[in-house]
Order: sequence, then C-alpha cells, then structure tokens
Amino acid sequence: MKTIRITTAVISVFAPFLMVGFLLWEMPNALFHITGGLDWIWPGMLGLMMVLLYYVLAVYMKEEEEIKAEFDRLDRDHDGYISRDDAAGWKRLALAFDRFDSDHDGRMSSAEFDEFEHSLVRP
Repeated sequence: MKTIRITTAVISVFAPFLMVGFLLWEMPNALFHITGGLDWIWPGMLGLMMVLLYYVLAVYMKEEEEIKAEFDRLDRDHDGYISRDDAAGWKRLALAFDRFDSDHDGRMSSAEFDEFEHSLVRP
C-alpha cells in the first residue's frame, strides 16, 4: 500500500506539469489559449482532480493494514480488545481512552481504535 501512495504522489505532482508541456507543444497558437482561450479549463480541472486524488490517497487516508497492525501490537492478550493496561504503553491513547471507549466497557474495540487513529493529526 505504501508503494501505491508513493506512486500516486509522484504521478499527481508531475502529471499536471507534463500535461501543460504537452499542450504547449501540440496546441497551435498556445499563447492565445493561455491568455484568453477556454481550452485550458479542462486540463486545469484534470490537474486539480489529480492533486485532490493525491490528497485523499496519500495524506488523508491511513492504511488499514497499519491500523490493524498497531491494534494487534497493543492487544497484548489477543482478546480482540485493547484494555486500559494495554493502552498504558501509548500515552496519547491512554489519555484519550475514555473519550473513544464509546460503550464505556473499559476496553476499546477495533472500531473504536480506528476512530482514535483517524482523529490523530498526521504530519
């Protein structure tokens, strides 16, 4: 999944520039189209869609495999839940445990842990 994110990032960042270069090379009277023609709306919209796709795939979404692996690492007794004792190893999780334990049973399910993971601010 990490390879897909990196590939998407590279394609999304460089594709709009390659597209503009191709259009400048192929389009007759390119200067007119840059300054006043409507032919540039579609490539511009396509470039914006690529950047948004990169944002969604590479920045906003965290891989589900990583969340599952983290859940499995924290679930030391492998009962399918993270207890308060299990969460003590991660300070942020221990501090937010009550807020994300939505059914208040003293243990965090994988769905509740998923909410916690997606609430974290990522660099």
